[in-house]
Amino acid sequence: KSSSGIVAEVKEKRQKKDAESEDDIDREKILKAGEIASKVREYIREIAKKDVLLVEIADKIEAKIEEFGGKPAFPVNTSINDVAAHYAPLPDDKTKAHGLLKIDFGVHLDGWISDTAISFDLEDSDENRKLIEVAEMALNNSIKTAKQGIKLSEIGKEIQKTIESFGFSPVINLSGHS
Repeated sequence: KSSSGIVAEVKEKRQKKDAESEDDIDREKILKAGEIASKVREYIREIAKKDVLLVEIADKIEAKIEEFGGKPAFPVNTSINDVAAHYAPLPDDKTKAHGLLKIDFGVHLDGWISDTAISFDLEDSDENRKLIEVAEMALNNSIKTAKQGIKLSEIGKEIQKTIESFGFSPVINLSGHS
């Protein structure tokens, strides 16, 4: 080979190695964001109690994310009862946790995001407990369905099928972020 051919080959190998190294770093950040989210979910079990101010819960979650080395990916959402999602308490919010509480939060590391949610029955309701159990089943069934190349609509159908088999209806008009 000519020296220019060898130089080009070495450059190509370096670029490929750099790209692979960058992919490894990205993968590490995604996994680390997920690890932080998992730890925060466990922490939330300690602080999500009836009659605690929603803003206090949200502030503690965001502080815990930062304590573990991440940053909040978006404001913590603390939705109650028929508010399905996307309620973020403002600093002066006096709403207290009660009923069916859904907490949705995300962790990011350099823009790589882990997004998760957890629900609590704060009123000892059979229906709330059943709803939480069915939602977890739907999640597990969707994870089993998810494979490379499968359409998102197929995963959605599995979620809908699971939910409806227990007499619940999926939310079909979710919007928000106000």
